[in-house]
Amino acid sequence: MSKMIVIGKKEKKRAIKMGRFSVSLTTLLMLALVVSTGTVLAVAYVVLNYTSTATVVPNPYVCFIKWADGTKANSFDYSVNIFPSVQTVDENITYGLENWDTVLHTCYLSWVSLTTTANIASFNMTVYNVTNTIYSQQWDVMPSFPTAYVSLTPANGNYTIMLKYTATAPATGSSDFAFDLKVDNP
Repeated sequence: MSKMIVIGKKEKKRAIKMGRFSVSLTTLLMLALVVSTGTVLAVAYVVLNYTSTATVVPNPYVCFIKWADGTKANSFDYSVNIFPSVQTVDENITYGLENWDTVLHTCYLSWVSLTTTANIASFNMTVYNVTNTIYSQQWDVMPSFPTAYVSLTPANGNYTIMLKYTATAPATGSSDFAFDLKVDNP
């Protein structure tokens, strides 16, 4: 008895009907594979890392200096008496500004706030040394706070801070002034 071998037997193609259209199962599986591969590729990303070392130093290159003993400070409080309708000039307050580095550093000064603005008719701040005025600002009308930052660039050395306050006629109580000094410290 001879055996019969069938070569190239045709299988019935399986199709999925969608409305009037028919799509073969193989085509649908290939399409699903392409879409899933594209989705996987779309969410691929690279993670980059870096580290930072923060070294604590007591003061930036430009800081405040206490005239009485030469100590450096990052902030200070200062009080002055002012009088109604009188300009009070305080030419050498208890602290100055010091650049203790050998190169210039750009700083930015902003008048941040003032309590009881009705007490102050005008205000002037000047920062200078014997050879150079690096900052001078006069306000005859109280500004919106905070004011825009204004740059100043002290060279190596010490600078005097001069303040001029003119109080209004009906001034009473006290007014607190707050300033920010941003220092570029590479």
